[in-house]
Amino acid sequence: MPRRSRLRRLRRTVTRSDAFVGVLAFLAWAFIVLYARTLRVRHESTREHDSLETPSVLYGFWHGRQLLLTFAYRRSGLVVMTDLSWAGEIQTRILERLGFSVVRGSSRRGGSRALAAVRREVDAGRPAAFALDGPSGPLHRSKPGIVHLARTLGCPIVPVATSGAPAWTIPGTWCRYLLPLPFSSCIVKLGRPLWVKGESGLTTGDLDRAVAEITNDADLAVGRRSAGR
Repeated sequence: MPRRSRLRRLRRTVTRSDAFVGVLAFLAWAFIVLYARTLRVRHESTREHDSLETPSVLYGFWHGRQLLLTFAYRRSGLVVMTDLSWAGEIQTRILERLGFSVVRGSSRRGGSRALAAVRREVDAGRPAAFALDGPSGPLHRSKPGIVHLARTLGCPIVPVATSGAPAWTIPGTWCRYLLPLPFSSCIVKLGRPLWVKGESGLTTGDLDRAVAEITNDADLAVGRRSAGR
């Protein structure tokens, strides 16, 4: 076997090992905790959200805006989905350390089983959160799973947005991953609950427009030019 192939195989063995994944997840968790403590974060919600009488709520946000949420809702027991990839395994361990309940699966692989697991959790009275356009886009285009789940369970979808300024948009990321700089001013904003009424009710297009609007509002609140920039 050529030397380059042996090195590639060894690197894959090491990086895929349980020990390596565990260490990487711990370091990422420690970074999130320390980094988030430098931020000045304020929370805004609506009267309609605050007056909801059920804990069975689905929260939806754009991929690339989730970093602030991982700290803002730590130890909440919120149900979230991560995909079945190597990166998804690292993300799972980070989220579990932060106190989230994690279900594995995505629109690309294991989605039906994962949605069924989320459904059981929400039906039992636990809220869940979704990166609507994850795990790999198209950008700002919701997958249909959350609307189907809301229709089946009869529970609302709450649009969620985060923003910060000054912030860095990580180059090369399909989701325009937003990383507020340390000591920046940040916001976590919850919108009005959206209810799915029958087959002709809320569509993914309606949901996309609602999340885009609240994301734009969040950006303007901290002085960013517009949503996604």
